[in-house]
Amino acid sequence: MRHKNLIISTLLIILITWITAFIYSDYLPDPVPTHWNIDGEIDGWTAKPWGVYILPIIDTATILLLLVLPKIAPKGFRLEGALKVYYLLTLVMAVFMLMIMLFMFSAALNKGFNMTTWIMSGIGLLFIIIGNYLTKIPKNFFLGIRTPWTLSNDEVWYKTHRVSAWVFILAGLAMMLSPFTPYQKIILTTVIIATAAIPILYSLYLYKNIEGFDGNEKE
Repeated sequence: MRHKNLIISTLLIILITWITAFIYSDYLPDPVPTHWNIDGEIDGWTAKPWGVYILPIIDTATILLLLVLPKIAPKGFRLEGALKVYYLLTLVMAVFMLMIMLFMFSAALNKGFNMTTWIMSGIGLLFIIIGNYLTKIPKNFFLGIRTPWTLSNDEVWYKTHRVSAWVFILAGLAMMLSPFTPYQKIILTTVIIATAAIPILYSLYLYKNIEGFDGNEKE
């Protein structure tokens, strides 16, 4: 099987996630803290065993779905040319979810653990990794900046992802630095808006210039 090592590594991470949750289960309080606000304060709890195993369940379901999607992609949107990148990002996602679970358990056991700093740093690192691989993703229905305009034109897809790569990298850096500034909430809000709006608006702008909306392709 092509890319077998990446798939096996991803499944091993899922197994490690379950084993880690099992090891921690006896030490965690009941209910288990499962949600924190922007200031790092606990504002949500979940009773055992769901509080312990909710993330492994979500992780397993998400990763297995991601591993299956390339097999059911419609013609014209296959991922053969970028399966290595796809499975690598799937592995990164599995590691990220394991990391988030460890952060949650650490915060539940240690009141001095700054959940906000670690979560923001983890998400920022994930954004940087995704940004580095965005330009290597071919047009498909499952991965990347999927707007009506990127999916309708190969050039729009490529140029949108080239710009979006820098948007994600810069957003990731901003999120990693935000806990060390007094502007964390402003940075988080700006990052969310920018990473959502810029790729969409830019793909619309490109499509308008390349194809137009009058039914006639531009010269």
